[in-house]
This record gives sequence, structure tokens and C-alpha cells, in this order.
Amino acid sequence: MPNLATPSLPSPSPSPPSPRPPDEDAWSVDESSLAAFAAQLRAPPGDRAWYDLRREAERIALVPGFDRLITLDANAIKELPHQIDVAQRVLRQMGGRAILADEVGLGKTIEASLVYKELAVRGLVRRVLVLTPASLVGQWQGELETKFFERFETPTKPDEWLHVTKAIISHDRARSRKHAPAILRHRWDLVIVDEAHKVKNHRAAIYRFVEKIERDFILLLTATPLQNDLRELYNLITLLRPGQLGTWDEFRRRHLIAGDRRKPRDADALRGLINEVMIRTRRASVIDDLDLPPRRPHHPEVRLTPAEAELYAATTDFLRRLYREGFIEPGELEEKEDGVRRGKRTGKGILQLEVNRLRQRLCSSSRALGESLAHLAEGELINPEYRLIARQLGARARAVSTHAKLDVLTRLLQETPDRAVVFSDHRPTIQLIEQQVRALGRRPIVYWGAHSTAERDKRIRAFQQDQTSVLIATRAGSEGRNLQFCNVLVNFDLPWNPMVVEQRIGRLHRIGQTREVHIVNLAAAGTIESYILRLLDRKIKLFELVVGELDVILGEFGGAETFEGRLAEQWLAAESEADFGRRVEALGAEIEHSREAGKEQEELNSLIAPADNAMRLEREFAALSIPRRVRLGYGTSQLVKASGWEAKRVALGVHVKEIMESLESAAGPEPAGRHPEYGALVRLNGVTGSGRRVSLTAHADRLPLVLVDIEVGPEAPRVGDVAA
Repeated sequence: MPNLATPSLPSPSPSPPSPRPPDEDAWSVDESSLAAFAAQLRAPPGDRAWYDLRREAERIALVPGFDRLITLDANAIKELPHQIDVAQRVLRQMGGRAILADEVGLGKTIEASLVYKELAVRGLVRRVLVLTPASLVGQWQGELETKFFERFETPTKPDEWLHVTKAIISHDRARSRKHAPAILRHRWDLVIVDEAHKVKNHRAAIYRFVEKIERDFILLLTATPLQNDLRELYNLITLLRPGQLGTWDEFRRRHLIAGDRRKPRDADALRGLINEVMIRTRRASVIDDLDLPPRRPHHPEVRLTPAEAELYAATTDFLRRLYREGFIEPGELEEKEDGVRRGKRTGKGILQLEVNRLRQRLCSSSRALGESLAHLAEGELINPEYRLIARQLGARARAVSTHAKLDVLTRLLQETPDRAVVFSDHRPTIQLIEQQVRALGRRPIVYWGAHSTAERDKRIRAFQQDQTSVLIATRAGSEGRNLQFCNVLVNFDLPWNPMVVEQRIGRLHRIGQTREVHIVNLAAAGTIESYILRLLDRKIKLFELVVGELDVILGEFGGAETFEGRLAEQWLAAESEADFGRRVEALGAEIEHSREAGKEQEELNSLIAPADNAMRLEREFAALSIPRRVRLGYGTSQLVKASGWEAKRVALGVHVKEIMESLESAAGPEPAGRHPEYGALVRLNGVTGSGRRVSLTAHADRLPLVLVDIEVGPEAPRVGDVAA
């Protein structure tokens, strides 16, 4: 980017400041800056910076309505055709009120954020409210800031709403007595409701709360607008656009089958109504275009040393006894955010937090385990007898001098000269790994969650620049970081929550990764980790999944956190390892049931949802013009790119949005000869929104379509350029 010096502006004549509008929501204009800007436009030609600024302002001003998305260049996102298409359809056809129902993992958050940015840059949106489950507040805030350069507040006190114009808040906190009145006092330009299926019950407080919010635009994000009952779908659409489906009695008579409230009487008729307010992209329609390489799991044999095995068995027995017997009653009370008391939290519950830390470190390293045991021995959560046992076990842990996992990691790093990422959530273990990596003559780069943003950036750059370095990262330290320049991942300790494992993998196995991703799981035989690995590998099939499938598989089960809690409970309650093995088998059966229920749920929602681009292309192929075929197919599994096409597009500097724009403007095709593999070819000549000429050579007389070549011509003249 060129260095743009601040242009010198003529000083405007002094004038008394205008009084502040009494309405805090009113727009205000900086009149002095506006006058200075206008004066400079009337002045003789000046710095290049002013020319570029004026040209960009005129370009934006000349965009009619939502014919083009004008903020894509100002975002740090990977341009995906299906996400751009969703944003365009919401703005062009749905008036900024829509249900974004893409299957899990396809980027509904990105799509909603694109809609927001386009509305905001046109001056249509200033006040924005994002409602989301509490667990996703931080993720929303992070994505908006890092990918869209938008700072959203997360108010925790009611008086903060006096000054906030862009806010993210959890469903429960928003509807609480503390916050609801302050939120409802304002009119919001845009409301985004994430996980909107949690708002489906028209009798629930959260539904009534959202219904009361005054808003101009609203986006409901959910992969499952229909879960148990068509009434849920009716409620969401009515919340979005009252009257779209008529009254409930009318809807029920027309669309429900007696005795089955999930399947519509006439799916085509219902789909026709829903088509005006809902967009759903299926994973199967776009997964090939995402071009993700395979995952390759590796489970090397890890056998604990005798000292480690004895420590594991003794600590397991201690934790199970502790869970059943050794707790106290602190008698603490806690309140929900809305002030409702939950009642007493038992001493067993308090103690279980400590037990959780211990069991998470049980298979990490004896050093980490020893630290937690010492901490438990020093506290007063358990009686003196158990504190003594904890102290003795801690001493045994500190005496362990050999580490089976560390030996396996050493052999792995010796055989893998390329850079690698090693994950562990426990500081003592990370210190052990760091020492061993350094002893191997390689550079360890430790990546803590506590590092500042600048320090994190510095360490990631160092990892990328040193091809033999080893990044040793915690869960917190790795969140939001893209590491697709590396393709070797080691789970030194295996999290009990499968979503955490998936998130680790997702740092490397993501769009932009060009190599197979090798996932090495160091699970010691005969330990709880071996059972976890069995469930992940054989029941959940985690290492075979494509984007978003984990949520679908564990949906009926209760989600990844429920999985972790259930597994921990069954392990602590087991009378023996054989008993625990039987309990794990039962959990596995539940997961398989959840998998089937999740697939059925997706199929049901796809039944009532409008067709996506890949489906429309297949159904309407014969009636479509060739440019329209390629436009619908671009970004789906119905269109492939010949070898070298994507690399040439990138080398020419042609953005994804420019391909889509040129196809929308393309005239009738020109013959372009034949290809030895694909057959007859045509050339499509179009112009992007910025006036750039793009020529695409394609095979388009049958599916799958093929993009064979791309060329770029000179820019067409634009308004203002001739005069300049």
C-alpha cells in the first residue's frame, strides 16, 4: 500500500459549534470536516492521495443499490463464492431480513457479518445487536474484530447501554431483568440472532424478548430451523416477517400432516413460501470446492514406564474414592445473571472442579500431575486423610524421571525434520517438551494464551520462518490462529472434549492447506486416553470428518461439552477398569444413535429448505444460459477447475467476487475450440464492477462444468476517469 501523506486542507472559516442533537441515536455531521473536504474537491489538482480518495468515493457512490458488494476488499476473509452469494441474495432479494440456514461449518457468521458491513457502509445501519449463546460471545467479538476490523462491545452493566451502538450479548443476559429494559429502550438498525433455534418456542421468554426489539433488519442464524415440530419453523419465520405464513391455524391446515408435526403435507408448496426468507447451503454442494486435503491420523504405541503405570493406577483409585467420599459442604450460593438463585452448590461440585484439573493432567505428564496433587494437598477441600494421600502421590509423581510420551515424541521429531505443532494445555508438560526439543537441536517456540497480541504475532512469524522449529501451544494460545503452512500436529495430551481436538486440527486443516495433515495422538495404552481415542476414532470418526460434521454427530447426544462431562462422570463412578469399559461401550452406542439422529435432522431441514445453487443448476440446467450455468456452479461441487486455473487466477490478481461480477455481465458465449479431455469450449467475456475485463474459457454443455482458462484485459473507462 502506498504511503498516503495527510493532505493539507484550507482552514475553514470559524463558526460557532452546532448544538448536539438531543436524541442520542440521531446522526450527527462534522460540518467543518465536510466543508474542508468540499473545498479541496474544488481546488486545483493536488496530491495523488486526494485523487485516489475521490475516485474511490465516486466508485462507491455510483454503485446502484446492492448490485455489487463493496466492502469485500476491506475484510480479512477468504473469499468463498457461496458466502458472497448468500450476502448478495439477502441484500438484493430479502431486504435484509432472512434465515441463514447453511449446514454447520459453512460460515453463517461470515455471511451475517458481510451483510452488516454492506448495510453499514451505505449508511443504513448504525446500531447493531448480536444475540448469541454465552459460549460464543468471545468468538463473535474476535471474528468481527480480526476479520472485519469492527469493534463490538460486550456490555455487562445496564448503564453501558447508554453509550453502546454495536454490542454482542448472550441470549440469557439480554433477556434478564437487568439488561432487557435498557436494550428495548433503543431502536436497533440490525439484529443478528445466532443459534436461533434456541429462540423457536413462542411461549419462551427469549422469543417474547426478541419479538419486542424494534429493528429494521434482522438475521436469524441456525443450521436447524426445524428440529421437532413445524411450529418451530413457523415461529422463526413469523419473528422474521410476520404474516409470511399466515396465521398458525391457516398454516397448520395447509401444511401439517395429522399425526406427524415434522413433515409437511406438500414440501414443494412450503418450500416456495420459505424461499423468500431462507437460504441454505448444503455441505455436499460446496465441500469439493473448499479443496481440503485428507487428514491422516497416526496412533503410535505409547506404553507407560512401570513408575508411570503405578502412579496412574494409584491416582485413579484416589480420584474415584475422592469423588465418592472425600468432599465437604462449603454451603456457597450463586445467582444467575437474572438474579434467580440456583440454590446450594454442593461441596462435591466444588471439589469436582479440582478433580477435573487432576484427571485432565493424569495422562499429560507426571510433572503436571505432581503439581496438581500438591495443590490439592495444600487446600482444605478434602479432609486430612485425603490430603496426606495427595501429598504422598505428589511426591511419587515428582520422583518419576522417565516419560514414555516424551520418548515417543522424541522419535517422531527425529523422523520429521519439517516444522510441527505440539499441543498441550499444561504448563509443566510444556516445559518438559520445550527442554526436549531444545536438546534435539531444534528451536522450541512456546505459545501461551497470556502472551500479548504483538508477542503472539511475533512467535507465529518465527514459526513460519523457521522450517525446523516446533510450536508448543496451549488451547488458549492457538485459538483464532491459522497455521496451514504446517501439516504435522501432535496431541501430546488428548482433551476429553472432542470439539477441542477438532479445533486443534482446524488450525492446520483449513482452507489454504495444500498438503495432507498428519495428526499424531499420543494416547498411552491402558489409560483413560486410550478409551477417549477409541471413541473419537471408531464412534465419532473424528479424523474422517469434513467441516461442521462434529456438531451434527453430537447434537442429539448434547454436544461436545456434554460428552466430556458424561465421560468424566462415568470414569469417576466406575468400580473398576472393566466396569468403565462397559460404560464406554454404552456411551459409544449413544453416540451412534446421535449420529443417525443428526443425519436425519439435516435431511429433514434440507427437505423444507430452498434449493442451493448446486441443486438449482442440476434441476434447471437445460433452461439456463451458459453464463448463468457457470455463475450458479462457481463455488459448488458441480464445477471443477482445470489444473493451473486457480493458480493463474491468483497470479492475475482476480478476486472471487470479480469472477462472479464478470459472469453476471457476460454476454453470449463465443466458441473457443475443443479440449482433448473436456470437449467443446466456450469463451465468456464480462466486466467486473470496477471496469476490469475478464475472459473465462469453460466447458459448459454438461455437468460437471469445467473452468479451463482465464485472461484479463484492460479496464473499461469509468465515470470520472475521462474527465480526469
